[in-house]
Amino acid sequence: MTPTSNDPTLAVVRLRRARRVLLTCHRNPDGDAIGSELALAELASSFGVESVIVNRDPAPVTLSELPGVGTVMVAETLPDDFPEGYDLVITVECPELERAGFNGLDQAPILNIDHHRANPAYGEVNYLDEEAPAVGEMVWAMFKAAGVEPSVEAATNTYVALATDTGDFCYSNARPRAFRAAAEMVERGADPPTISEWVHDGRTEASVRLLGEALKNLRFGCDGRFASLAVDEEAFARAGADSTDTDEIINIPRAIGGVEAVVFCKQWEPGLVKVSFRSRGRVDVCSVAASFGGGGHTNAAGCTFKTDLETARRQVETSLTELLGGQG
Repeated sequence: MTPTSNDPTLAVVRLRRARRVLLTCHRNPDGDAIGSELALAELASSFGVESVIVNRDPAPVTLSELPGVGTVMVAETLPDDFPEGYDLVITVECPELERAGFNGLDQAPILNIDHHRANPAYGEVNYLDEEAPAVGEMVWAMFKAAGVEPSVEAATNTYVALATDTGDFCYSNARPRAFRAAAEMVERGADPPTISEWVHDGRTEASVRLLGEALKNLRFGCDGRFASLAVDEEAFARAGADSTDTDEIINIPRAIGGVEAVVFCKQWEPGLVKVSFRSRGRVDVCSVAASFGGGGHTNAAGCTFKTDLETARRQVETSLTELLGGQG
């Protein structure tokens, strides 16, 4: 049985033993994934451990100001010197190894760091904590466990991770633990107003045009208790947008009074539909995502369909109707 713990010490010990590490995260990385990777690279460096960050997809433009983000490689395959040139892989926010989008990651020992529900502990070492508000907060705990003073850059990157995964501390995972960590990050130099400007005020023109495309076919179900959005390949083309321009769109209908859940279906390549869910309070959209082979958290989850856009949309709308109907 592989070692599994919510204590950061186990992860720190394993990282210290490494010489060269490959860091990666789930496809279509968000603030928690990118911020955590960058902070982990700094922690590794403090141990004298070399690290390379390789992701399958680029980060959204709203994360382009993160310190060190220019060091992140985006590639369709693993580096040519993998696995021979590495003695450890660190997966960040990958509840399943396949979510990274690379074949062959298991050819090297894996340190699995995640806060998603039902991670199967596929690593040689598994640092798993479902109660953590963000992986960035878990990485922050690793700095403390290691006795390493994080730089302003590490504080900034972990704050981005924490703020984005808690919806600016508005989601249900924004419990006291999140605020305590955020306070420590600010004390170490993270600047919330600047970070908020990066994340929320750095949208591309294409992303705003894509929002317009999504809102054209906004529809509601369960007497207005859920909202549904969808954009197809033609919508992406009209907006001049790509997958990195979808960030934040799902939060617009979530702000409508009476809406408890939102589903956003996106198709930017034939036969493949990416679905994102957001909800409020006790509405567990993770259960819906899981029923279609996905996962996530109670109030934020996702899944993928290999079908056409409207079929996927109808299926998730039906499931949301059953979920909300069952909750009266």
